[in-house]
Amino acid sequence: MPSPPPSRLREAVRGAVDRGLGFLEASIRPDGAWPSRMYWNLELTGSAEEELAPFVAALGALTLAASGDPRARSLQNRSGEFIVRSMRHPGVWRYWPSLPNDLDSLSLCSQAVPWHPWVLFGMNLGCLPTAQDDRGRFRTWLAPPNEADGVDVDSVVNANVVGYLASQDRNALGEQAAAWLAGLVREGNAEGSSHYYPDPLDLYDALARARERGVPAFQDLGAALADRIRARRGPDGGYGDTLRTARALSALHILGAPPEGEALGATVERILRRQRPDGSWPEHLFWQGPLPPDPPSVGFASAMLDTASCVEALVRSIPFPADPEPGVRRERPEAGHAPASREPARRSSSGTGVDRMKEREIVRGGTPIVCLAPRVAFQQEADSQLALSADHSGGPVPRISIEIVPDPAAEEPRPAEPAGEQGKKHD
Repeated sequence: MPSPPPSRLREAVRGAVDRGLGFLEASIRPDGAWPSRMYWNLELTGSAEEELAPFVAALGALTLAASGDPRARSLQNRSGEFIVRSMRHPGVWRYWPSLPNDLDSLSLCSQAVPWHPWVLFGMNLGCLPTAQDDRGRFRTWLAPPNEADGVDVDSVVNANVVGYLASQDRNALGEQAAAWLAGLVREGNAEGSSHYYPDPLDLYDALARARERGVPAFQDLGAALADRIRARRGPDGGYGDTLRTARALSALHILGAPPEGEALGATVERILRRQRPDGSWPEHLFWQGPLPPDPPSVGFASAMLDTASCVEALVRSIPFPADPEPGVRRERPEAGHAPASREPARRSSSGTGVDRMKEREIVRGGTPIVCLAPRVAFQQEADSQLALSADHSGGPVPRISIEIVPDPAAEEPRPAEPAGEQGKKHD
């Protein structure tokens, strides 16, 4: 069947993106969590348990960064609030509360909220060397090595970690891991290098995004990655299931080697045909468990993530001008955050408790622009806090300003301590 004229295809893409974003607006929770489902098999059959992991919200928010649509920016902001509430000091995350902190969640969540002080100042980077093996590769879990040490070195997790390190200008820390990953691609050994991600395309996609972040070892890997991805293309324009087709297409665009003409049209049409009436795309297996050395037997999927991936592929392939908000200059947001709107500032609490952030945030239009961090996090003098301002109005890279401000809690009158109690430890 011949491809429709470009103008018709463009309108079809515009409509599909509009419906996809509408589905995400309705399906992503008000608190910013992206629901996913866990199946007790890899075929995604039978009953499933719903999950709300910060890892999924981060991956979804990063995927939406390609869209300049105001709804995508709003969803990124909402997702960022959930990711921050899930954070543990000094900027770590875990997939399940019962699991240790993990580097996949740390690297993706950090890239999704780069404006947070704990991430901005690299406070979580000190965790990474403790998770390296004797070859400089990163283990998945921030936990003491055990009998699985050396087995649980996952290629996709390592690609996400070195991508985060590149975003922090700390490439040296991931140099050995990056060299190992580049060797997997050049030698054709990607198959089976990941325990948690079932398809080599998942590695190629992660490497393309890490390369865009500036990993030196990946800069001459573009042609090889593009060749590996193009080798997966089928006669119908697909690169596997719809999720892999979308992410492969986006990766090719990121690498600067997308299909063109009828080849591009065929792939775009294949994605369009899979969209459901409610605006979503069907879920596919994206990651799997349990932990090694047990073989994968549990599947995880999220229709929200599939939908975001398809939206990304469509807007990268057939760009169209989104309708601008009246009186607002349109900007393309950088991955992980969006420009602040011109709404009045409001205060919101980021939660309490030892496992949650304890700073207050001043946010504008859902985007945190000032974070008052606890002085213990920055070794500030007593009765003061560090105020960090990120101004997004001037472009995709925020303008940062920092100042020491009085601790609001210190302004409240406190009863005098009884004599002799000053040296006592308080809970």
